[in-house]
Amino acid sequence: MQGNSGAGKTTLTTFLAGLSSPKDLSRLDVTARCDWNPKIHPSERCGVLFQQTTLLDALTVAGNVSVALQSCPTKTYAGDSLAPKIKQLLEAVGLDYARDAHKRPTELSGGMARRASLALQLAQRKQVIVLDEPLTGLDEDAAKSVAKELLHLRREFGTALLLISHEPELAKLIMDESPTSSNDSNTTNRTETIVLTPPTTSRQQTSSSSAYRKNALFGISFLDRFLDKLFDYVLYSLPLIVLTFVACGLAISMLSADILQRIDVTDKVVAIVDEEIRPLIKMVTGEEEANPMYLMVAKMKVKGMLNTVIPAAKANLYAIGMAKLFVLEIGPLLTALLLCGRIGGSYAGIVATMQATSQTKLLQTLGINPQSWTFLPAMSAAILACPLLTVIGTWIALILGGMIGPLYEIGTYDYYLETAYDTIFPPLAFNAALQESWFTALVDITTYPPFFLLWKSTTFITIVLGVAETTARLQPDLTPRGVPGVITSSVVVASLLIILADWGFSQWLIQRR
Repeated sequence: MQGNSGAGKTTLTTFLAGLSSPKDLSRLDVTARCDWNPKIHPSERCGVLFQQTTLLDALTVAGNVSVALQSCPTKTYAGDSLAPKIKQLLEAVGLDYARDAHKRPTELSGGMARRASLALQLAQRKQVIVLDEPLTGLDEDAAKSVAKELLHLRREFGTALLLISHEPELAKLIMDESPTSSNDSNTTNRTETIVLTPPTTSRQQTSSSSAYRKNALFGISFLDRFLDKLFDYVLYSLPLIVLTFVACGLAISMLSADILQRIDVTDKVVAIVDEEIRPLIKMVTGEEEANPMYLMVAKMKVKGMLNTVIPAAKANLYAIGMAKLFVLEIGPLLTALLLCGRIGGSYAGIVATMQATSQTKLLQTLGINPQSWTFLPAMSAAILACPLLTVIGTWIALILGGMIGPLYEIGTYDYYLETAYDTIFPPLAFNAALQESWFTALVDITTYPPFFLLWKSTTFITIVLGVAETTARLQPDLTPRGVPGVITSSVVVASLLIILADWGFSQWLIQRR
C-alpha cells in the first residue's frame, strides 16, 4: 500500500486489522469492509508489526514470545516444550537465544526489537500480517536482514503481508514474486499494489485554508500551560473533593451529634447535689434529718438550670468542634491526601513519560529549561487549586454539620452557623500579642484559622509537586516500564511526608496555648 503521508494508509490498515471502527475512516472519504472466512478463528486472522516496535516492556524477549505462543488457540506449548519452541522462533528471525532471550525490550537495538516483534507474529501463525513501515529507523544492513526474514515468512508459511513502506527497494525485496512461482496458478506469492490518494474535497480545502488557528499554538506560553493545569486540577478534582467531604462531613457530624445526644449528666449532678445539700440543710434547720421538701425544691432548681445550660453547651461544643476540626485539621489534610494521587500522581506520570520518551532532552536541545516548562506552571496552578478545593470541601462539611445537629436536637441551624463563624474568624489581637513578644505574635497570626488553613494547604501541595518532580527527574535514563513505579513512589512518599508535616502543624498550633 502506497501513498503520500496523510493519505490514510495507517488508518485503513488499522481498520482492516480490527483495531479501529468504521467511524475512523470517515476523514478518508472511503467505505471499507473486511470479510473473513468464518472458519478462521479471530485470533488467527491478523497480526500487526507496528512502525514503532511494540513489545510488552515488563517481560523479557523470551517472555514476550512465550505469551504469544500460549495465547495462540491452535498451538499450545507448556513445560519442557516451551523453551525449545522459543529458541526456534528467535533463531528464525536472526536473534541469538542464549544472548538475547533474557533481555528486556529496552535493551534491544531497533533492528533486534523489530526482529523480536516478528518472532511474536511467527509464534501466532497469523493468516495476514500488517506491516506498518516495518523498516523505518533501521540501518541498511538491519533493514535488509528484517526484509529477508519477512520474505522467508511469506514464502515458507504462505503468510499474506499487507505492507506500508516508503522504501521501494526494500518493499520490492519483501513483496516481489518468487521466480519459481511467477508463472503458476498458485496465488500464495501474488503481489498487488494499492495507491491511496487523499481526497480534495471542499471540506479538506477549508480545513487546509484555516490550518493556522490559535488553538494550534496553545501551550507554547507559560500562561497557556498554567491555565491548562489550573483547569485540570480544579475541574477534574472537584467531584472527588465534593463527594469525599460530603461523606466525611456526614459521618463526623452524625457521630459527634449522636455522642453529645447520649451524654446526660443530670442524674449525676443531682446525686452530687443530694449528697452535698442534705448536710447543709440539716445544719441550717438544726433538724436531725433534712426536710424532704427542701431537698425536692433544691433538686428541681438544679434540674431546671441543667436543662437550660446543657443543651446550649452541647450546641456550642458541637459547632466549635466541627469548625476547628475541619478548618484546622481534617480539611487541609484530607484534601492533600486526595490530591497526592490526583495531582501528584498525574504530574509524576507526565514528567516520567517525558523522561522515558526523551522529551526532556528535546527541551534541553531547544534551550528550554525542563523545570520551567512543566514544574513552574503546574506548581503555580496547584498552589491556587489546593487551597480553593480545601475551602470548598470544608465549607460543604460545615454546612452539612449545621443540618445534622438539629436532627439530633443539638442546637439550631442559625446558632450553629453563628458559632462556627465566630470560631473561624475570631478577633485577632495582633498588637497585644506583639507587645508580649514577636514569637507570640507570629504564632497568633499563623494559627489564625483562615490563614492556618491556607498556608497549611499550600505547604502540603508544595510537598506533593516537589516530591513528584524530584522522583521523576532523578531517573534520567527512565524507560516506559519504570513510569508506573515513579508514580507509585511519588504518591507514597508524598503521603508520608504530608502526614509528618501535619504532625508538625499540630505542634505549632499547640504553641498558641
